[in-house]
Amino acid sequence: MTNTKKRKLNKRNLWTAILLILVAIELLVATTGLATIGMMTRSMPNLVIDDFFSPESSKVYDKDGNLIADVGVQLRENVKYDDLSESLIDAFLSIEDSRFFNHNGFDMARFTKSMLENIKSMSFSQGGSTFTMQLVKLTYFQNEEAGISKVKNIEYKVQQILLAMKLEKQADKKKIFELYLNKLNFGGKGNIRGIQKAAQYYYGKNANELNLAESAMLAGVINSPYYYDPHNFLDYATSRRNNVLRLMLRHGYITKKEYNLAVAIKVEDLLVDPTDNKVGGTSYAYQSYIDAAVKEAQKLTGYDPFNTPMEIYTYMDPKVQKVMDSIQSDQEKDVPFPDDLMEVGMISENNQTGEIVAIGGGRNYGRGGAMLLNHATEQYKQPGSSVKPFLDYALAFEYLGWATSHVVTDRPMMYQGTDIVIKNASGKYQGDITLEAALQQSLNTPAIDALQQVINTAGWQTVVDYLVSLGFSQVNANNFDLGFAIGGSNFVCSPLELMAAHAIIMNGGYYIQPHTVSKITYRNGNIPDFVPQYDKKQVLSKEAAYLTAVLMNANVNSPYFNFMQILKRDYPTYAKTGTSDWGKGGVQYNIPVGASKDKWMVSETTMYTTAVWVGYEKGIKDAGTYFTDAKQNLNLQGRISNLILSALTDEAKPQAVQQPEGVVQISHILGTFPYANVIEGMDPAFVATGYIKKDKAELIDPQTASVSNLNNFSATYDNGVINVHFDPYPEADKLVVAPHDKDISLYNGDQLVVEAYGNRIFDYSWIFGPIRYKVKVTQHGNVQEFMSEGQDASYDVTLEPDTDTQVCGYYGFESGAASSNEVCGNFKTPPVKKIEPTPTPTNTPTNNGNPGNGNNPNQPESTAQPH
Repeated sequence: MTNTKKRKLNKRNLWTAILLILVAIELLVATTGLATIGMMTRSMPNLVIDDFFSPESSKVYDKDGNLIADVGVQLRENVKYDDLSESLIDAFLSIEDSRFFNHNGFDMARFTKSMLENIKSMSFSQGGSTFTMQLVKLTYFQNEEAGISKVKNIEYKVQQILLAMKLEKQADKKKIFELYLNKLNFGGKGNIRGIQKAAQYYYGKNANELNLAESAMLAGVINSPYYYDPHNFLDYATSRRNNVLRLMLRHGYITKKEYNLAVAIKVEDLLVDPTDNKVGGTSYAYQSYIDAAVKEAQKLTGYDPFNTPMEIYTYMDPKVQKVMDSIQSDQEKDVPFPDDLMEVGMISENNQTGEIVAIGGGRNYGRGGAMLLNHATEQYKQPGSSVKPFLDYALAFEYLGWATSHVVTDRPMMYQGTDIVIKNASGKYQGDITLEAALQQSLNTPAIDALQQVINTAGWQTVVDYLVSLGFSQVNANNFDLGFAIGGSNFVCSPLELMAAHAIIMNGGYYIQPHTVSKITYRNGNIPDFVPQYDKKQVLSKEAAYLTAVLMNANVNSPYFNFMQILKRDYPTYAKTGTSDWGKGGVQYNIPVGASKDKWMVSETTMYTTAVWVGYEKGIKDAGTYFTDAKQNLNLQGRISNLILSALTDEAKPQAVQQPEGVVQISHILGTFPYANVIEGMDPAFVATGYIKKDKAELIDPQTASVSNLNNFSATYDNGVINVHFDPYPEADKLVVAPHDKDISLYNGDQLVVEAYGNRIFDYSWIFGPIRYKVKVTQHGNVQEFMSEGQDASYDVTLEPDTDTQVCGYYGFESGAASSNEVCGNFKTPPVKKIEPTPTPTNTPTNNGNPGNGNNPNQPESTAQPH
């Protein structure tokens, strides 16, 4: 009895003890749990409902208001719950959170199941998170996942659960679902975020247009945006989509028939081609322009479009931009780049407004990518001869009073104050040449001489200020020198700057800052719209601009072969080329001394100006980073300019630049300056016609052609003969009819530096004959004139005796009235001699040998006293 009773007592006591232990453990766990939870939630973020709204990406539009780009660290466009297709909602619910509309943000059953699965597999791959928890995670914990410990994971999970439950009390289910889908990462090129952008990227449609198969694929992508992107791994993406469809069937969202139809569709058959870079039917191939517009928007507003959602409206013309894109992506057969290292930069603007319509940033852009070195807007190179029209000759028209028919001399010369000889690209010198021909052949010495004359007349600071007013950011008073005349020395610019400077020639001398942005609006609506304003600034007279345009039009229609003739159209076009070379700087890369590295062409109409650069960004040893003859003969700058010109204006056929009232046409003797009036009946070969500023259009009488001054002249009179003596004419070559060539050699003092001979285009001796030594003898107003080829001469004259007489000497052309100053002397002729008996000869001279008595055969009767 006793033992049985004892066993029963012990059993009862055991259960009691177990129960007490369990209660104690429960109390301990609860107490510890509360303390632990308190510690875990100490760093929990404060929930603010606005934190869950995802910032949208910025948008860029073309000139017609069509979307051409989304810009941002993440590309996103938010949509409302009601804008989602039913199949899309069902797909996400089935695979992610089937009881979403029933739980309070934390699904205990799903969470417990996930934990058991994790313990069973020891993989801890099952999260058990609800949509609400994932939204909280994406909002507050997205950037803290990498490298965190499991303890930290538990802490964060607790915080996510608590914040999810709190969020469910502040927002309804549809809003949470909407916020979640707008925040998701869908992979793809361009860092796609949100369901709307994903639908556009993968299928070229909006989220409310997705069908069942498309919805299932997108719901599956988010689990691993890289591996489930069908553009990367089609088999993985297909398997994942089909798994989503099976879950939709299991949860009753679709029927067996719908499932069978959906899995039968090939994933690849529904996708848009990613190589087209299309999102919602909007092309993203315009990256050169987009990058420039984004940078300009940030500069204008101070806000970064990657972080501040805005809508950027631009002037981009898709038609022209596509041409540039095709060129830089090697799609244009007419532009055969000779090697992969040759680069290109292209840019076009409306020269009446400064609106940039297209930008080609380079072949680096053509190979894909964004925010690269933009060779059109950010690269600075020597522009070479492309500067001659707006710098040397425009200022010569402005300050020197030149006409377009002016004659310049191409001769060897040195930079002032140096022993550096200026050369042409050909290494030859032509002598006299018309201004048009000098520009068409891009001769260097006439351009440098023109700018030197401008500096002598207007001052170097005037030239520097002019260049700065044209927008050349790298020009200043400290680095300016005469080498700028040919786009060399320290003169560097971007194609954008060169384009804008040339545009003044087409718009009456006005400079307008080139720009891409027309308007900016902010997507959050909290900042007022921004509309930039760009004023015209007169930097050159409209008359000088017009005269320069005349020269540039002649370049295209030149009788001399040049690369600009490719631009000839049935409407007026204007152009200038430029080249810069390596000099000796390329020797380290095994580049020949003086080989070209940059080729430029600026092409213009009254509507648009385009600048094109082709060349090498840098030298690379033994890589051929220079222009051989074969590469130069390709005329790539001309081919590219030609294609762009066709896209811009072949349909519009713009008119010529209008002649201002302040410009007149003159005809003058060729090669004269100041310009001389044409002599009636003159050989037409000696007549030139050109345009000139009206206030500079005064012509001189050719009879006043310049003749050197006479300093000393003397004359004596003896027995009816006048003997004269002149200082020799200072220019001996003027004493004969000028030949058709002339010595243009360069001397440094008496030392010959360069021996050269060139063409003589005109000389007054061809009309008036050579210079002669001329004499006028005057008595009582009666004049006798004499002329000789030499400085000493004797003339028989008939003069009245005992009469005041004047003898004048001067230089003059053989025919015509042009002459020098006169140097004159006066004397009185001797009286008539009386006949007397022959005197007895003596050895003593009469009158002590004084001149003028007529008795000494060794002395003149009179000496003219010069005055």
